[in-house]
Amino acid sequence: MDKLSSAFSPKKDAFSSIALWQFIAFILLLCFVWASEVLDLPARVFGVDASPFNLYRASLLSAAIVVTGIIAVGHSYERQRKLVKQLLMTCLYCHRVKTDRGKWLHLDEYFMSHYPVAVDRTACPECQKMLKSVDEIQQNGSMVE
Repeated sequence: MDKLSSAFSPKKDAFSSIALWQFIAFILLLCFVWASEVLDLPARVFGVDASPFNLYRASLLSAAIVVTGIIAVGHSYERQRKLVKQLLMTCLYCHRVKTDRGKWLHLDEYFMSHYPVAVDRTACPECQKMLKSVDEIQQNGSMVE
């Protein structure tokens, strides 16, 4: 597969990984509810009177956790996907981004205002090769003159 077609091939959805970890957290919460009910953790940890196993309470808590998990994971997953799918209009020449207010911001400015992350500037391997070859040409050209 050539570089161009691999650059435009569909990538694994990054948000599904986030949703998976949220789902795992809810599964762990379910395990804790059942472990607490079966092992009577409040009696063991806090020394209170032991209570008998209550299937109704464990089932009700489990149902609440499952519903909350489905809503939370599904909602955040869809919001994240919707955010990414929004169309960004960029200038072909200066790489500025048109905001929803009609203002044109430089790409760095736009992302720093919407997604505050640290930016480290460097050149990709292809640009490094190109810059090195330009430097060599300039050095060889100045030696010839």
